[in-house]
Amino acid sequence: MNREYNDIKESVKNALADFLGIEPEDVEDDFSLTEDLHMKPTDLTDFIEILVKMNFDTASLDFSEIETFSELIDALTVHQ
Repeated sequence: MNREYNDIKESVKNALADFLGIEPEDVEDDFSLTEDLHMKPTDLTDFIEILVKMNFDTASLDFSEIETFSELIDALTVHQ
């Protein structure tokens, strides 16, 4: 993995942990956003707004296809 990917992963992990009120170490790559991290559709929508403020292109993110944290990072890095 390249440095840019790792930087994006860490910044999104920190933002997500802050949003959920947990420690970044508690967010694992294979965690389901809805099942393991207990995010509801409104949480996902609110987190998308945070990603927009972080200058990510979220227009083409499809959360019906994104289940895990690592899939979210992959989707974000494809659009960078």
